[in-house]
Amino acid sequence: MQRDGACVNPRWYEDAFGEAYEIIYAHRSVEAAEPEARFAVETLRLGRSDLMLDLGCGTGRHLVHLFKHAGACVGLDYSPALLRRARNVLPQEVGLVRADMRAIPLTSAFTAVTSFFTSFGYFLDREENLRVVQEVARVLRPGGRFLIDHANATHVERALEPEGTRRHGSFEIRETRWIDAATRRVNKTTRLFRDGRELERTEESVQLYSQTELRSLLAEAGLRVEAVYGDYEGSPLDDARPRMLMIGCKA
Repeated sequence: MQRDGACVNPRWYEDAFGEAYEIIYAHRSVEAAEPEARFAVETLRLGRSDLMLDLGCGTGRHLVHLFKHAGACVGLDYSPALLRRARNVLPQEVGLVRADMRAIPLTSAFTAVTSFFTSFGYFLDREENLRVVQEVARVLRPGGRFLIDHANATHVERALEPEGTRRHGSFEIRETRWIDAATRRVNKTTRLFRDGRELERTEESVQLYSQTELRSLLAEAGLRVEAVYGDYEGSPLDDARPRMLMIGCKA
């Protein structure tokens, strides 16, 4: 479903990841994150000598697993609510930082950076999204490695379901999705109900990139892509695969 017009608040990310997140995204659990974290460990060759950063760590569900392999881990997120949840499930040794990913308040000490499940492309302006990957490059040591997991634009354009309704316990979740053809962004409005009463309404908007476009953006920041996959099983990227997993290093 495509339509023109900027219908989503440009600063949607300030309100989208509050207390209702764990109801709306209950399926994004610690258990579901285990094979994804294992894929990151294998492709980034994480070991006890590594200091890694999970950018957009959310509730810390990937860090629960990554911490077992890397020497030290730090999670960064903008949402105080999600960081509170993360603190409850993570060992104290895992550092948590609240910050804007466009200005990471950390030094150039990391050997690995991860960004799972489309935690990139939030900003309407290309230069702001470029600033995010420039910050990733800045905090990486020379030769440091990265994993960026983004939506496969071609798959999204072919398979997007305009509307959906599902339940989680006593809650009803209604979602409306569309692609803004003018900006090539995929947008979503989510409404949370209980007993027929609307409790919360959130918005999301993410830039869609082709493989060539994302490679170019990363290269502009000094990040070299070495491998691209279409899912966490390591399948090649094609139109049928839902993800676009880019693995590489700081050039």
